[in-house]
Amino acid sequence: MPVNISLYPDNWNSLALRVKEAAQWQCQCCGKQCYKPGERPENLTRREWTADILQVHHRNHDPSQNEFSNLQAVCAPCHLQLHRGGQHSPVSPGQLKLF
Repeated sequence: MPVNISLYPDNWNSLALRVKEAAQWQCQCCGKQCYKPGERPENLTRREWTADILQVHHRNHDPSQNEFSNLQAVCAPCHLQLHRGGQHSPVSPGQLKLF
């Protein structure tokens, strides 16, 4: 799913970091504890540890609306689930898989 970075503000990285820190690096959907930048467990494969990377989701699916209340820290699998299917996604069911 391509991301149009021009829709995001110049301070997106610092804003996303604030959201992740406020969530204490825990997914706000499933509660999974996720890795902080620079953390990478040696005993896991890339596929395994990338599932535990925290991302930031726009609750209303509009990347131009970056109020803190519209942003949610979520793990990669939950983020895919939030975007798969429905009116906010060009992705058809079964198109995206992590495993």
